[in-house]
Amino acid sequence: MLNKTKKVVFDNRFVMLKLSKKTEYAIIAILDMAGKPIDELLTAKDLSQKYNIPREIMGKVLQSLAKHAIIVSHQGAKGGYRLHIPLEKLNINSIINAVDGPIHLVDCKNEIDCECSQLDYCNIKTPMELLHIELNRFFDNITLKDFKEKYAGLMPLGNVPG
Repeated sequence: MLNKTKKVVFDNRFVMLKLSKKTEYAIIAILDMAGKPIDELLTAKDLSQKYNIPREIMGKVLQSLAKHAIIVSHQGAKGGYRLHIPLEKLNINSIINAVDGPIHLVDCKNEIDCECSQLDYCNIKTPMELLHIELNRFFDNITLKDFKEKYAGLMPLGNVPG
């Protein structure tokens, strides 16, 4: 059974930990590529049309994934992208890192660059560091194969294009 995410309201805004749209789009693209034959290439245009994602953003996401060797880019008129790493060897954290950089729960993750006025008085620094480690470990342990087989099956089928 999944726990429902609790939303906390501050100044009439909802605050929660969530994945960026770029990470979501990257997972969508990777899972789509995983269902294709190895010689079938997909373009940013193909994916953006199929999933109603702005083409420019999808293009940047695909470039980031290619830069991190998660997918391979083939240039030319018949060019496109294909998956380079099997789903069972890809974890959620590697996707997050490829498109957004490392997870940071708080601004003071790195004390050297921290401009937080609470740094000298903070009583949650160590617990937040431990939470950061646990969150990274959690995302390290979810492969895209797990995501596809275990978690994606929880979505209503009507919400999945294709």
